[in-house]
Amino acid sequence: MASSGKASKKKSARARSPGNSTIATGARLLGVVAGFDGPTTLTRIAAESGMLPSRAYRYLRGLCDAGLLEQESASGRYDLGPEMLNLGLAAISRIDPVRQALAVLPRLAEETGLAALISVWGSHGPTVIRCEHANLMAPIRIREGLVLPLLQTAAGNLFLTHETPAMTAELLAREVEEWNALHKGKNRMTPEKIEEIKSGVVKRDMARTIGLRTPIHANLAAPVFGHDGKLELAITVIGVKGTFNTAFSGPPAKTLLAAAREVSHKLGAGEGADG
Repeated sequence: MASSGKASKKKSARARSPGNSTIATGARLLGVVAGFDGPTTLTRIAAESGMLPSRAYRYLRGLCDAGLLEQESASGRYDLGPEMLNLGLAAISRIDPVRQALAVLPRLAEETGLAALISVWGSHGPTVIRCEHANLMAPIRIREGLVLPLLQTAAGNLFLTHETPAMTAELLAREVEEWNALHKGKNRMTPEKIEEIKSGVVKRDMARTIGLRTPIHANLAAPVFGHDGKLELAITVIGVKGTFNTAFSGPPAKTLLAAAREVSHKLGAGEGADG
């Protein structure tokens, strides 16, 4: 009994060791920064974490040195750093739906001659986690970590349709406001037009946008569903508009849809889930 008590004391001491405490505090600060919508000040971070600014600063500097955070030179605000993106992408790639989709991505890019990418629902909306660049005449570069709009991208249309309204409401409201500030008359985004987008996605099991987010780009996206029928991710092919067949009945669309359905089947989605 005595030896057991000593072991418990040693375990407790390790749990309270300065090293573990430092790591835990740093992780907590990372979580605080990630919870903000964008770059934020030392004062807000300290207040949210319940720390004195001087103490929070020391941890923030260490996290910046490690690349987990970065500080804007002009404003002095802090935001997530490149290493956090790398860690996040590495963690996401270990999730089964993503691993399955990654396996078909190079083949999809080769067969269509288009750039192929995977996007998932992230903390700020549809987020690109991998892009396979094809040998296009006009190079297309989509960076990993890019957040895609709901209304202006094919992948965004898929998430708009298949995610719950509670998940998309805030982002959608912001996009509608921005859209209508730029477009007048018949081009305004109305609830009726949003429903048209959704019904089109459901009808075709695909989405398409041409020249919306980027004037020269056209993209097609197909959904990947899990065994529970919920949207897991979107697979997109993208190229320069006018240089490939963007019809829903065209070869690129058919190849894309076949790839997405292949992944869905591997995840256990039934015929009712994938079209």
